[in-house]
Amino acid sequence: MARLDALLLITITSIADHRNLNIRRRNFSMEQHRYSQIASQVQQQIRDGIYKAEDKLPSVRALAKQQQVSVSTILAAYGLLEDRGIIEVRPKSGYYVRRNLGKPPKAPSIVQTANTPEKVSTPQLVMEVMRDSSLPNLTSFGAAVPASDFPVINQLKKIFSQKVRTEPFIGIGYDSSKGSDPLRRQLARRAIDAGILVSPDDIVIAEGCQAAVGLCLRALTKPGDIVAVETPSYYGLLQLIEALGLKAIEIPSNAENGMSIEALKLAFEQWPIKIVLGIPCFSNPVGTLMPDDSKQALLELIYKYDVPLIEDDIYGDLGYASQRPKAVKSFDTKGQVLLCSSVSKTLEPQLGIGWVMPGKYLKLIEYQKFLSSTGSFRLPQMAVAEFLAGGGYDRHLRLAREAYRQRRDRLIDLVSLHFPDGTRMSSPQGGFVAWIQLPKGVAATRLYRDAREHHILIAPGEIFSSDPHKYPHSIRISYANSWTQEREDAIQTLGKLAKQQLST
Repeated sequence: MARLDALLLITITSIADHRNLNIRRRNFSMEQHRYSQIASQVQQQIRDGIYKAEDKLPSVRALAKQQQVSVSTILAAYGLLEDRGIIEVRPKSGYYVRRNLGKPPKAPSIVQTANTPEKVSTPQLVMEVMRDSSLPNLTSFGAAVPASDFPVINQLKKIFSQKVRTEPFIGIGYDSSKGSDPLRRQLARRAIDAGILVSPDDIVIAEGCQAAVGLCLRALTKPGDIVAVETPSYYGLLQLIEALGLKAIEIPSNAENGMSIEALKLAFEQWPIKIVLGIPCFSNPVGTLMPDDSKQALLELIYKYDVPLIEDDIYGDLGYASQRPKAVKSFDTKGQVLLCSSVSKTLEPQLGIGWVMPGKYLKLIEYQKFLSSTGSFRLPQMAVAEFLAGGGYDRHLRLAREAYRQRRDRLIDLVSLHFPDGTRMSSPQGGFVAWIQLPKGVAATRLYRDAREHHILIAPGEIFSSDPHKYPHSIRISYANSWTQEREDAIQTLGKLAKQQLST
């Protein structure tokens, strides 16, 4: 009996110790998150001009009292800003804003060009960028791939392992042409966050977002038709348009409002546009979030001309605000919006899972899916469905959104410190890509080549338009990965290379 009591006492003690350890871990995690938040708040105040170069910041004790946190949390926050080169400590005086901190770049200007439909000719440069993005010896800012330093990767591996051991996914024949039922149920539930009410039966699974867009284009267009796209535009969409023998009419967009509704109106008046293709929520490559009133105006326009809208919503879940932005489809009452998305930017591209919510075009998309493939890979769909159902996705999104916002802020600081005067840059409110417009004396493609010689990869502006001469001074930077010293040095090198062009 005594032995049993001892074992019971050990078990109870072990459980208590385990609980205490978990509590300590949670508290540590919360404290880490808190100092990071405070650092971002102070950094934003500096960016907004509340604290200017040489200004003294609040004392550690004063800020700790104001934020109701410990002194060690404020020391950690100031230490983070010091590591970023934003503030400096002066012995026996306190913390100050560094005197050489550059001003945040202005937003890129709109490129005004004549709107005429053009055949798309994808440059070989696209294939070079894609090929080099996976090379281990390059510091890559070229490919828009999510960060690999989040816990979600290990979580997915565990789910995959468990599914392989316990679930039948081989030897059961073809899956439903629409895709996994559990996955479509989870996607229908999550669509509510974007303001969309949809049935699982109204969702078709595809092999990625680009594959979903391809299904829509093949179902609703024929060779020679005109597709309206925003410019600059993601080169993958331009490649699709080229492959299907379509013509693109590029609609100017800006970093604040996205695709110009007025320019699209003019294009509709002049040309028989068959379909509109856009990325309203955190566009690639600019990172723009289209305001709700512009989304509604876009919808009214496609209603007026009775054309469908393909809404690429691949970055929609990665907004930095507390609330996910509404999709254009959330305002759609006629079923003319086909929303396409995937987990390629939020989780992992190699999962190969995308989907389309095609509205009134469901039967056409189903038939096109049947023609293009006999089924879908079942195992990844089962794993993602379980991950979505278990609540892990929401926890991951909270972590990813905050991390990407901080990484964007650091990129803004690095560009302001190291790039030539006159450089402009978008300030994305979601996603992890930014558009940088360099001074006219800097040739972006030459910068791409020079950077490649220094083992740095960027995406030059010419691949983001059907006209390779439209963006000769612009580049796209992906800031998904964490800021190591190597990556910060690479941005500094890019700035030096750009300045060298101006001096020759």
